Amino acid sequence: MVDFADAARIIGAQCACVRVRRASRALTRLYDENLRPSGLQASQLTMLVAVASCGEHGANIGALAEGLVMDRTTLTRNLVPLEKAGLVRVARAPNDARVRLVFLTRQGERAIEVAFPLWEKTQKHVRQQLGPGNVDALREELGRVVAVASSPTRTPSRTADPTSTKAPPGAGTPSSSSATKSSPATPSSPSPSAAGKGPSATGKPSPSGRGKAPTSATGKAPTTPRKAPAETLARTPSSARPGKRKAH
Repeated sequence: MVDFADAARIIGAQCACVRVRRASRALTRLYDENLRPSGLQASQLTMLVAVASCGEHGANIGALAEGLVMDRTTLTRNLVPLEKAGLVRVARAPNDARVRLVFLTRQGERAIEVAFPLWEKTQKHVRQQLGPGNVDALREELGRVVAVASSPTRTPSRTADPTSTKAPPGAGTPSSSSATKSSPATPSSPSPSAAGKGPSATGKPSPSGRGKAPTSATGKAPTTPRKAPAETLARTPSSARPGKRKAH
């Protein structure tokens, strides 16, 4: 980590912001002193000129703040004394009540006319001290500084890595049923249409021996008659029992 003394020395010697702010304060003090007879400060004259450049249709406060490189809150606060002095008028836009417009009044026009000779004298002094070419070059460079500093710093957007094999969230996520390993498929029981085409599940041929098994009116195959229990055969007369008859 850099020592604070070294950091302070480097910032003081190299920081562009420090140099510009020092130059701005020095020039502002010079212009304020020369504009004092008009009753305006350099910052107030700058706002009146910006409003006047928008014409009779008025200046949108948002656009005005952007042109002056100020936030809306600071601009609104700085417009209050100008409005109280009658130099500007703030009104709602006729087509959108949410938008406020700033208009230059006749008193404001007169204030610019009074301040112009004082500003012109100060401007000539600065050009003489710095040189006409240097002042013009400085104005162009400062315009570039404003353009660069006003542009937002954009961070690179996060894009998908084409080499990544990771699926995006929510896409292709296996469900609990598909994630479970499937067990080996078990042979299904033969369908009714195939019941009479071969041996039955017990290995015995179907009652008809060929073709489809006979079905009842309900569509179900008739059940095979059960064998009579031994007790029933015991109670049945011998003459009624099945079997060969004894020869006489």
